[in-house]
Amino acid sequence: MLREGMKEMLRCIRCGACMNHCVVFRQLGGHVYGGTYPGPMGAVLTPVFDGLEKSRDLPHACTMNGKCQEVCPVAIPLPTLLRGWRDRSWREGLEPSAVRFGLGIHTFVAARPRLYRLGTAIAIRVMRLFSRGGVIKGMPGLGAWTAYREFPAPAKRTFMEMYKDQEKGQ
Repeated sequence: MLREGMKEMLRCIRCGACMNHCVVFRQLGGHVYGGTYPGPMGAVLTPVFDGLEKSRDLPHACTMNGKCQEVCPVAIPLPTLLRGWRDRSWREGLEPSAVRFGLGIHTFVAARPRLYRLGTAIAIRVMRLFSRGGVIKGMPGLGAWTAYREFPAPAKRTFMEMYKDQEKGQ
């Protein structure tokens, strides 16, 4: 644990406070990712014991809202430690090529505000074509996601459109 830079985890008293306040753990519960230790501290510990190659999904399951750190009685910086695993996974090339490609495209588009606004406007209109009753049950490119869950339909207008109207006093 010292070699992996997880010295803070040695203070863990296994009280479970982090699990009781973790939004992801509350939804999934138990040992859904297959690690010995559940919850946020398990997402930090499992890569130490099993290797990051086998458990890289655990640090990515976290929303990074910091609730686990807020309630930890021994002040373990769990989000920081999880972010460290994410960074290492990226540096070591463990992320799937599709993820790396998608993030590259997102970086390119997000750095160009006009292109980003155009893309979101088009995406919202296309997604509405697949919406039925406020949800999307199937859509090209979302098959793996919608096979087990519904995707919420987008709002009728983009956030920026609503924000501009609010600024105008409408």
